[in-house]
Amino acid sequence: MKRSVIALMLLTLAACATAGKTDDAKMAQGYYDRGVNFLQMKDYQSAIVEFQRSIKTDPKNKMSYYALGLVYDMMGKTADAENFYKEAVSQDPDFSEAHNALGGIYSRQQKWKDAEKEFRKALDNKLYETPHITYLNLGNMYMEQHQYEKAVDSYRDSKRLVYQDITISKLGAALLAAGHVKDAISELQEGIALSPKNADMCLNLGLAYLKDGNKRAALGQFKRVAELAPTSDSARTAQDYITTLERDAARKPGRK
Repeated sequence: MKRSVIALMLLTLAACATAGKTDDAKMAQGYYDRGVNFLQMKDYQSAIVEFQRSIKTDPKNKMSYYALGLVYDMMGKTADAENFYKEAVSQDPDFSEAHNALGGIYSRQQKWKDAEKEFRKALDNKLYETPHITYLNLGNMYMEQHQYEKAVDSYRDSKRLVYQDITISKLGAALLAAGHVKDAISELQEGIALSPKNADMCLNLGLAYLKDGNKRAALGQFKRVAELAPTSDSARTAQDYITTLERDAARKPGRK
């Protein structure tokens, strides 16, 4: 899973109130809270132990099943993650976070129909607190399938709910892939104003300028990428364009 999406999913692990719960449920909550702390410190084994204790104490604690799924997902153990996400859903069929996580697994496996089904189940819950994450995942899934117009719609839905640079960058890239060059430039310029040091945003804007025929502006953005993240994949891509554009600019008029 991508780091940015994992970080967003971690936000759903906030501790729950214990008022009105049985003693077992309160104890299970305590194990769960300790598990979350270990997970945030990336101490995965200790987190697993605490979440398992939580489930043993209260087998209906859906958050502990979900958290175990997330731990195994972060460890790259997809089959285990899938099983725990499914168990979380069995405890609560409206558990949007678990449906979203399952959708992410199926999307990475290119099980597109299953992925979309889980994402839509997540969004069906009107009480879902972070639907922008699922819309972002939907957009990523459609991009993988080259369904660019659907990706644009999904990213726009995500942006409408939460205004953040990662969504704007992806929306700009989707608009560009869909052939909406001017809209892509406008979107990415907005993104640069929000997050001037986002190298991926600068790269996408450079590509949009290049597609629009503005080589000078494109070159400026590619150089910006190289300055912001010199060792990144984005910088290597930008450097290839820099080399080509500077070589072309150095050619004498009429020379082939």
